[in-house]
Amino acid sequence: MKFRSRAVNLLISILLLMFMAPGAAVAQQAVLDTLLKKFDAYRISEPSEKVYLHLDRSVYLTGETMWFKFYLVNGATHTLNDVSKVAYLEVVDTENRPVLQTKINMQGGYGHGSLFLPASIVTGSYTIRGYTSWMKNFSPNFFFHQGVSIVNTFRKLEMEKPKPPLKGDLKLFPEGGNLVGGLMSKVAFTWRNSSKGSTYQGSIINQRRDTVATFHPDSTGMGSFLLKPIFDEEYSAIVEDEKGNRISFPMPKIVEKGYVLSAYDTVGGNIAIRIQSNSSTVTTQPIFLVIHSRNMISNASMHFLPTGKLTVLIKKEIMRKGISQITLFNYNMEPLCERLLFQVPDKLMSFEIQTGQREYGIRRKVTLDITSSNAGKAPVSGNLSVAVYRVDSIQDRSSGNIFNNLWLTSDLPEMPPLPSDFLHNITEDKRQFLDNVMLTNGWRRFKWDTIVAGTSRILEFVPEVRGHIIRGKIVTAENTPATGVTTYLSSPGLNVQVYGSISNNLGNIKFEMKDFSGPRRIVVQPNITMDSTTRIKILSPFSDKFMVRRSRPFALDYTLRNDLLERSLAMQVQDIFYQDKGAQSRSSNVDTTAFYGKPDATYYLEDYTRFPVMEEILREYVPGVLVRKRRDGFHFINLDVVNKGVFDTDPFIMLDGIPIFDADKIMAFDPLKVKKLEVVLRRYYHGVLSLPGIVSFTTYNGDLSGFQLDPRSLVLDYEGLQFQREFYTPKYENSRQRESRMPDQRNLLFWAPLVITDKIGKQHLEFYTSDLTGDYHVLVEGMAGDGSAGSGTVDFSVRAFEN
Repeated sequence: MKFRSRAVNLLISILLLMFMAPGAAVAQQAVLDTLLKKFDAYRISEPSEKVYLHLDRSVYLTGETMWFKFYLVNGATHTLNDVSKVAYLEVVDTENRPVLQTKINMQGGYGHGSLFLPASIVTGSYTIRGYTSWMKNFSPNFFFHQGVSIVNTFRKLEMEKPKPPLKGDLKLFPEGGNLVGGLMSKVAFTWRNSSKGSTYQGSIINQRRDTVATFHPDSTGMGSFLLKPIFDEEYSAIVEDEKGNRISFPMPKIVEKGYVLSAYDTVGGNIAIRIQSNSSTVTTQPIFLVIHSRNMISNASMHFLPTGKLTVLIKKEIMRKGISQITLFNYNMEPLCERLLFQVPDKLMSFEIQTGQREYGIRRKVTLDITSSNAGKAPVSGNLSVAVYRVDSIQDRSSGNIFNNLWLTSDLPEMPPLPSDFLHNITEDKRQFLDNVMLTNGWRRFKWDTIVAGTSRILEFVPEVRGHIIRGKIVTAENTPATGVTTYLSSPGLNVQVYGSISNNLGNIKFEMKDFSGPRRIVVQPNITMDSTTRIKILSPFSDKFMVRRSRPFALDYTLRNDLLERSLAMQVQDIFYQDKGAQSRSSNVDTTAFYGKPDATYYLEDYTRFPVMEEILREYVPGVLVRKRRDGFHFINLDVVNKGVFDTDPFIMLDGIPIFDADKIMAFDPLKVKKLEVVLRRYYHGVLSLPGIVSFTTYNGDLSGFQLDPRSLVLDYEGLQFQREFYTPKYENSRQRESRMPDQRNLLFWAPLVITDKIGKQHLEFYTSDLTGDYHVLVEGMAGDGSAGSGTVDFSVRAFEN
């Protein structure tokens, strides 16, 4: 009778679907179309960016320099991205406190720089994180993160002991998201425990202490098992080591009614997506299956479950490479289940790297020939970065992982480190590992409820498409946002640049800077003669949100003490003898033209008789500017050559690029300190500013020459984009240079952040060994214009051969 009842119910369900009104089918398809349109609107309004950082090494001493290169890509296509022109790098300690910060100029998707590691940094584990301003609109989990170790040998080397190990941490992840009573589910898990060398096994027991499933973690602490839970029973997960020590963990909540989603490869090369449900609406309402990768839809379809079970076959060819997200929706566009899948990408860039010899003497030329090719082994031109450093008991052969990072780790909150060639040849064990990674990682670049609601977020940070943006806030005396206040930002100097901003309803102001590099003193002020009660605060451009992550325990073996001191001594010797060369910066091509371009008139005051009073200078030599003294003080009246008249308000007056709103102060300034005077006799529009003529005074050094700024102005030191330092490597081209008594204790032999292979994928490099013998590691990383990325390595040795 039970079998007959099921058959009757199935027949009724099929008849209902066959005779469904055409209008209902159209309405159901409209639901899917609406969901896709909303997703597409989200994709367009919130494009994603990714950054990758190639670091020259992974272990540093204070007093050394960290060299790095940024790669910026479109988060959807993984091709180079030239939208953001600024990238941010921070060195963060285990408590998420930044110890070093810098801003890097980006061009064509690339940027590079360096950081000197001062003696104020304490020995320990640190994280390098990189991002753009646009990326700050999203979770910090998707910033670039890489762990490094920094050792301070200028302080007593107290070898830090690792923190006491946790007893253990087990996390369980039902495939699709839920455990549903009566439905078989795969459950993935991660087991974290710092006790090395121990083996563990686990079991799932019910309230009667019966074992209903067992599991064993692999070497990374991950694994999976099958479980068919009963709704009204209670379960526990037990982990036991080889000594019989047991820890109990609660199971995820079991729901009475719901859906279970699973996915797996089939023999025919398809992806099978199996959907199960015990919901009461399963036979009457459709469900929608959406597969997308990096915000681009691969497949979207509508289905019915007349029997409560359905298997959908998806051809692998239509799945995008990398991580895809499978989401199951109900008729109300509510997400029911989610699952990640990984398809091995074919955008691998490979390198053939050859050194002229396997062994070299000290102070000898090393030749490096690099050939780059794509996955099909066809030559491809690429933009590469190359690091060559000594391998010892402190510094290992840290592997580059740009390919792994862009296609895998950058889209996941946390996963074990991978060797650089992990994705090159995928074995069955690797496939199982990757599937466990997919099952144990949530992927939440966005929230479905926001997308379904169709409400667009107000994004706080805009991409820096033309240069660094300085952000601030202006408030009234009552500490409320000051709206509609015109504010000026400038920096004293010979390069006259002024930036303007009008505060919005939140009091926010922003200034898009041009050629703003190096340490600068900036002055921010409103027109103080019109607004003297507001207060301005400049905001930090660095993100104040941090990824929740495990702190890597840091420990140094006492046997490394002598090696550390030896490397520290070599570093100090190098710094003493080559300090001037190591501090060289590359001159940047900065446009020194004032923001107003060519003025209508320029006066070099040394060409004229020098009067001791500014008023006489203007009256005698500057016919385009009239000076009048009224009851409230001096006023300038600029001619308007365009409209053949005069402006009815004072012109925009500046001294060394700083706006001066009180003409009396400039009239009281010593004219003997002024080198040049420029005048613009027309209305000039500059961003949000409309200037009724310009009168610009420039002193000899561009440093205001003692002029006292209004105390209500905000004056502060601000670090612009980093000046790029040149990596110094000596040359030993003849015997005299090789026999020089100048010591050469370089641990990092070579760093080149901008190596371009030609159209047949080739590049030839040369550099010289130092006085340090040992094994050396060459690491090459790079990208091609089509988004191919990869890394390659080679080793060679340096020996002290007898003459």
